[in-house]
Amino acid sequence: MPELPGLWSLTPIGALIGAIVLLYWMLATGRLVTKSSHERELALATTRADEWKAAHGRSEDARAVALEQNSALLAGVRIADKFYKDFLPPQPDERTIPRITGGHDAVV
Repeated sequence: MPELPGLWSLTPIGALIGAIVLLYWMLATGRLVTKSSHERELALATTRADEWKAAHGRSEDARAVALEQNSALLAGVRIADKFYKDFLPPQPDERTIPRITGGHDAVV
């Protein structure tokens, strides 16, 4: 009668299946990443960082232009304010038109 293979002859198959399951589990959970995937993600992160740096530079340029324009507008407002204060008649107040006091027929 032929002898059945013993437990020792089946051990390499079990180890192989265990290694395959472990490899699949590590790939599925992200603990093991291929080199090409890692390089692709690294290149994508570098590209995103460069885009953000460029966007920040454009934003700073726009902010500087807006600041320059606002400064010019503020200078124009100061000139207009001085013109109105110097050349327009003053608004009536207690100094320019004295308060009328007197009898009961006076309109205040």
